[in-house]
Amino acid sequence: MDNLILLSEKDYISKGLHRKCYHYPDDTNKCIKVNYNDGAEQETNREVSYYKHLIKRNISFDALAQYYGTVPTNYGKGQVFELIRDYDGKTSTPLEKYLADEKLTQQYYADLVTSLKNLKSALLKDRIITMTIKSKNILFQHLNTDKSRLIVIDNIGNSTFIPIANYIPMFAKAKIERTWQRFLTSIIKENSHNKLIARLVDEVNQ
Repeated sequence: MDNLILLSEKDYISKGLHRKCYHYPDDTNKCIKVNYNDGAEQETNREVSYYKHLIKRNISFDALAQYYGTVPTNYGKGQVFELIRDYDGKTSTPLEKYLADEKLTQQYYADLVTSLKNLKSALLKDRIITMTIKSKNILFQHLNTDKSRLIVIDNIGNSTFIPIANYIPMFAKAKIERTWQRFLTSIIKENSHNKLIARLVDEVNQ
């Protein structure tokens, strides 16, 4: 196969429920997601279809990793996405780590509040619908020593049989609001050991 991209375990980054993520061998700012089990193709097709919908709408991608298309790999068809990195070149860390560790929450408290508020605003502005919002699927990207942002990297799209929210802004925003409030409730529950989280969520909701 022409232009076959050869991946190996040295390129491996992480895996989700259905896909594994690898560094793109020739581009440090991209990664490749490859299906690895039954059910993955349906999820991938849904996500890719929704990404194409967003690209056609010319959204800003302020809150979402960029999508670059399909490539052939030795592990099967791969989907190429932006690899989110901090200003120092390190791969950005999932939000869940900052919420699970009280010391990190304290250290980045103000940034987390601001970044969460900005994430919600960006999702609403660009009408980005997610299946769910989970802290493990959001990266906390440090743009410089003083500025950060949150980027959604997985689980986007709409599984509704007739996805009316994809096309009618009022329905999209209502769906995003519901999903967002479920997300805030979930991070309080998941991080009940961290006494800062309930206060953080209160401030995000202000």
